[in-house]
Amino acid sequence: MKKKKPFFRFHEILTKLREFLFLSIQDKYKREFDIETARVNLGRAKITSLCFLVVEIIMLAVFLSVKGKNFLRLPDRYYGIMYITMIIAMVFYLTLYIRLGKDVQKYCTNIQIAGTSFVIFILSWCAGISLLDQLTYNGQIIVYTVAVLAVAVTPFYKPFILLAAYTVTHALFIALMPLFQKSGGILFGNYVNSTIFIIISWVISYMRYRNRIEDFIKSKEIQEKNDELERLNKELEKLSYIDYLTGISNRTMFDIIVKEEWNRCKHQHEPFSLIILDIDFFKEYNDNYGHRAGDSCIKKIAEVLSNFAERSHFTVARYGGDEFAILLPYTDKEKAFSFAEDTRRDVEKLNIEHAYSSAADHVTISLGVNTIIPSDESSIEEFFDTADKALYKAKENDRNCIFMIN
Repeated sequence: MKKKKPFFRFHEILTKLREFLFLSIQDKYKREFDIETARVNLGRAKITSLCFLVVEIIMLAVFLSVKGKNFLRLPDRYYGIMYITMIIAMVFYLTLYIRLGKDVQKYCTNIQIAGTSFVIFILSWCAGISLLDQLTYNGQIIVYTVAVLAVAVTPFYKPFILLAAYTVTHALFIALMPLFQKSGGILFGNYVNSTIFIIISWVISYMRYRNRIEDFIKSKEIQEKNDELERLNKELEKLSYIDYLTGISNRTMFDIIVKEEWNRCKHQHEPFSLIILDIDFFKEYNDNYGHRAGDSCIKKIAEVLSNFAERSHFTVARYGGDEFAILLPYTDKEKAFSFAEDTRRDVEKLNIEHAYSSAADHVTISLGVNTIIPSDESSIEEFFDTADKALYKAKENDRNCIFMIN
């Protein structure tokens, strides 16, 4: 077994380190994730800058009232400068965030850059206060450590960006500490404690960011599954209203539409026409040519009816077996009869052989037509019954014809 060369081991280590620091998210989610994260960070940055602004104004007012004319003495002068610097910076950042917040999607990258500079400024400022505290408050670094922890638990930042921000500010903090603190013991304690805080805070931030990515991906996957389920449900609902053989509306869908159109015509006092038709001697056709040929015949006639109805914005449905129905809202009896005749002729033009029909040597249809202006005295059931009677009369008249009951 060959041993791996040191170069390949080093390359593997670098690859794993890069994967660890640069947490990735699928490309299809990346843009949306960045925008959502920017939106969250922006809202929290606004609150943070506003809180800092209010607190520092109060601190400056208290500082001036307590120190009086002595505020120019060292190190008080530096504290005053730090308070004023924070106030000016927070006014700038608050104004900037309000402007960027008008279009998060457009200014997503700018928000990320502004957020990074904001974090570096806060860490640097708090580090500066803790350095000044070395001169007056027995070497405490509470302001700096609280800032380090707050940065870890408030915004969401990419691990390598926050690591860079922590590293730069902490390196400066450690480098400048001996200028303010002369006690070796306190120096050592501050070095150790602040570094531990940096490491723990970065680990906390890393876990928060990783969990955010995982939660975001899970939420998107759930959303996608829900969207797919909704799409499938709509497809199933659509299929439940479609005739499986012809692809046109089935009786269930037809019954829903007829009620809607009936009420609409009733409300507007408009004529409403109905055509019911079936294929002449279809049983004989089916018995002699076979069920496949019968299905093909039904499909061809359905296509003719569908194309004809679509041009006039009417509704056609397979009502059962070889029977079809056509709804013609806002259509008087003359136009309905003319439409029925055009339909009858178009079916004849298919010239489908039918040697077992006494009406013709090809497939024909018989049609019953009824027209009414819906009212409280009429009903949909009577409307259909009359059209059925008209169809029956058409069959009595040697078929391949239209009958309308006045």
